[in-house]
Amino acid sequence: MKYPILYSFRRWPYAIRARLALSYIDFNFEHREIHLKNRPNELYAISPKGTVPVLHLNKTTVLDESLDIILWSNDNYSNQN
Repeated sequence: MKYPILYSFRRWPYAIRARLALSYIDFNFEHREIHLKNRPNELYAISPKGTVPVLHLNKTTVLDESLDIILWSNDNYSNQN
């Protein structure tokens, strides 16, 4: 995995705010748009809930709530300054 992966749905408000938080800190990530009616098995493999957004940072760290992604973004941004 070259970059962390964000599983998202274009019009889902929680996914939108996660994308905005990551964009605000200029975080490089791979964006994978999913269809809610046809969710990929790889999403369920990292997050059994199958909801979006999901940020797969590495083998051991998965954030599957938009608020967690925002808080992580805030902490990551704060550490850069």
